[in-house]
Amino acid sequence: MCSIDRHYLLTIIFVMPIYAFSLLVSAQPSDLLVTEQIARYQKEYPDIEFMLLHAAEDYKAMLPLVDSLGEEATNPEDEHPEEARITLLEAQEHRIGMLLENDMSSATLFKTPNSNITDKPYLCVVTMSHQLSDWNPIAATLFMYNLDEDIVKTMPISMRLDNRKFLAYTIDHEVFHCIDVYKNGFLFPMTSDELVASRNRARAEMRAEAFAALAHITRHPDAKQFISNIANARTLNLLDWDIEHYTVDVLNKAIDAHTLHMPEDTKQLAQDSVQLASEVTPTLSEYKEFVIATELAIEKLGANIQGIPAYYVELIQDIPLNPDKVDIISDQIERAYLAINCEP
Repeated sequence: MCSIDRHYLLTIIFVMPIYAFSLLVSAQPSDLLVTEQIARYQKEYPDIEFMLLHAAEDYKAMLPLVDSLGEEATNPEDEHPEEARITLLEAQEHRIGMLLENDMSSATLFKTPNSNITDKPYLCVVTMSHQLSDWNPIAATLFMYNLDEDIVKTMPISMRLDNRKFLAYTIDHEVFHCIDVYKNGFLFPMTSDELVASRNRARAEMRAEAFAALAHITRHPDAKQFISNIANARTLNLLDWDIEHYTVDVLNKAIDAHTLHMPEDTKQLAQDSVQLASEVTPTLSEYKEFVIATELAIEKLGANIQGIPAYYVELIQDIPLNPDKVDIISDQIERAYLAINCEP
């Protein structure tokens, strides 16, 4: 019988970054995998130039971004008044540089009607890290769970993440952020409400995760375990207040779709992903309830919640407590912990 040691849980887990999808890339053979996947997207979406950035040095040649992208460039993912266009581009310039400096992955779409670096109407800038390589067979698992290598080696083999599958999954996830904006317009309407903005970011993550999961299913009939492992990591990441990447509901939906015939056509998969995510994405009131329930679940487990931004604490003070939701989230965290620490 395997039982949970909460002190052990809280001392070994987790200092996960807020952007929890750094790409695992090495010179070989992963570069070829990346190149082939990007080439496929380039062919299927000819209006978009997909630009891969591996390090901050790759980015410096593009700066200042407002010049390289052209005087009419815009950032179409964020709704904004015209007078804020340059400010938003400069903010994205800073954000992309920060992600590269911290070896994080991301994808940002720009509309580029007169760019100096592409003749296509859109540019998708994808940041990727070369810091981690797949020569270590547990590299992806180390990253997603952010555990010491000695601890990861004690995990059941079935619970570990295959590096190349994880890399392909991550590329799909990130690239879909650009595809989503290209096909569906603004993902982030203007708002001064931090919780509304957070919920909108969570919705975008749900959609990208749905696409990555469904695309993975088309490649791997035995995808259920891999997707379940991603769900475990997403659940445990709540301990570090990574609430916007909590995509477990949509991952479970994808697992349920595992026995269905999934289309290989990327454009159809994109439509299916948006629909799948819409079925489980929380409303604003549900998201608020989730936020406070997560905070209280972390407290219930005795974890340190220093990572919670102060504005969350202030904004959720008046939200009614749902004890059942608190119990559900704390139980999910415990079950995820047991899954990676106990032999089946």
